[in-house]
Amino acid sequence: MTRFLSPNRLFLGVLLLLTMLHASALAAFTAETDREVIDENDILRLTLRIDEQIFIGEPDFAPLEQDFTIMSQQRASQFTLVNGQTESETSWTLTLQPKRRGTLQIPALAFKGQQTAPLRVRVTAPSAAAQEALRALVFMESAVSTDSAYVQEQFTLTVSLWYAAGAVLFGDFPPPPTIPNVLVYPLGDAEPGRRQRDGRRYNTITQRYALIPQRSGVLRLPPQSFAGAVRIPEGGRTRRKNLRAQTPRHELSIQPVPAGWPDGAPWLPARNLTLEATYAPALASAQVGVPLEQTLRLRAEGVAASTLPPLPAPRVPGLRTYDSQTALEEAVRGPWLRAEQRTVTVLMPEEAGALSLPTLSLPWWDTQADALRYATLPGAQLRVAEGTLSALPEASPSAKPAEATPTFGADSAKAPPVVAPLEDEPAPEEEAPPEDSRPLGPAWGGLFAALVALLGAVGLWRRQGRSTASAAPTGQGAQESPRKALLWALAAEDRDAAYAALLRWQRSPEGRAASETLQTAVHEALASLGAERYGRAPTAGSLSWEALKALAVKLAAREKKPPSPPLPALYPP
Repeated sequence: MTRFLSPNRLFLGVLLLLTMLHASALAAFTAETDREVIDENDILRLTLRIDEQIFIGEPDFAPLEQDFTIMSQQRASQFTLVNGQTESETSWTLTLQPKRRGTLQIPALAFKGQQTAPLRVRVTAPSAAAQEALRALVFMESAVSTDSAYVQEQFTLTVSLWYAAGAVLFGDFPPPPTIPNVLVYPLGDAEPGRRQRDGRRYNTITQRYALIPQRSGVLRLPPQSFAGAVRIPEGGRTRRKNLRAQTPRHELSIQPVPAGWPDGAPWLPARNLTLEATYAPALASAQVGVPLEQTLRLRAEGVAASTLPPLPAPRVPGLRTYDSQTALEEAVRGPWLRAEQRTVTVLMPEEAGALSLPTLSLPWWDTQADALRYATLPGAQLRVAEGTLSALPEASPSAKPAEATPTFGADSAKAPPVVAPLEDEPAPEEEAPPEDSRPLGPAWGGLFAALVALLGAVGLWRRQGRSTASAAPTGQGAQESPRKALLWALAAEDRDAAYAALLRWQRSPEGRAASETLQTAVHEALASLGAERYGRAPTAGSLSWEALKALAVKLAAREKKPPSPPLPALYPP
């Protein structure tokens, strides 16, 4: 007799089967700790495991931060194949530091639809003997260079980790501290060393940081912590002990800008400060229509480069300024930051005669003497000679960089202004060809002959083993040699690029060593091109393309070297 299952029993069987299949499909997710009782100076290791390969994602560890500090986190994966059976596992190992004493709970953590079981850990107070034994093995120290500083003044924090000689330390040196409203700069790399304390020999690791507070008031520095393990020989065996060490807390008074500081001046505290100016060419060589480059260098110690104030360009009748560019640099010298600001401005004399550059005075606060100082750059005198163009025509005012108003200073959350280089002015419009010129354009009647000469110059470079680049767009010539940059400028009909190439050649060692005749020719070409670029000289005073190409051929000819003498015969007669 055939028996049939009732619908209810059939439904329950299918439901039970689906439940078993779902349970087998879910990978086990577990949590365990290496101990259940620790003291507050110790650390705890929590390991989470799931029976599958996890390539993306991880559990949410945020619930742990209520009672623990997560010091480190590691992830590992395993895959095995035995007798055709595969086993996969992914694990996360966390190093936890308890935040307080008492019974702390590791809550249930969820991942991929599963939860771990909650765990409990008892944190006890270490005994005096345990504290003394720990300090004999590993301890940390820290020191600050001062207990009082001005806002935006640098002071130094030194952090040292000590561990007993003969012990092997496991763990990472603490990262740079993160402190609100404080700029932190590591001063070099951590330095290993050896020292003695209380008759014991220790290995040390020392790291220094430059700290620059951005607000006045009380500054509390958090302790720096090390969590790891130490391996020591004990009773003929090697023992590994987990541990935690930390530095003491520090509290500083950050003073605001002093009352004697000049109103409206950017606040600038520093240990040392210098201000100097250089000119190229020298002021004694000033000439109408020939640009001068003024380079102002502001150097300061014990201050971040970002806090250096912008320096103004000179404003003198008969002298126009162009292309002001500023660069910032930072370096480390011992326990202090060294900052430098370099500002380059092009000065164009417009008329002959005596000109006086104004005196530049910059206030700064000497943090060593706690006194107001002034860095003063005396006004320079220059006598401008007549140029090849007797007078420059009146030009429309060119775009000037906006005056940077300092927005930083005491209690300011804003960063100082960043001065970006200005783009070159556009080249003047091309002139209309005269009536008797050929269709190829003005000054290009001898185009093919000039190109042959230029290609011949390039051939000289090739025969001497110099690599030549393929045709480059305008603007790349600045990275080539001055002669090659001039060739690219002529090929692209770019008079601004030709001016820049000739200026580079004039200031190069080759230009300074050239014959007086060639130097004079380049000087006259620069005066004419400079007048076009900065003064918009009339068409009649423009340098022709033929003259420029002839000058390029002369410069390229200097590249040709006499042939090397033949080698002596191997077997002389």
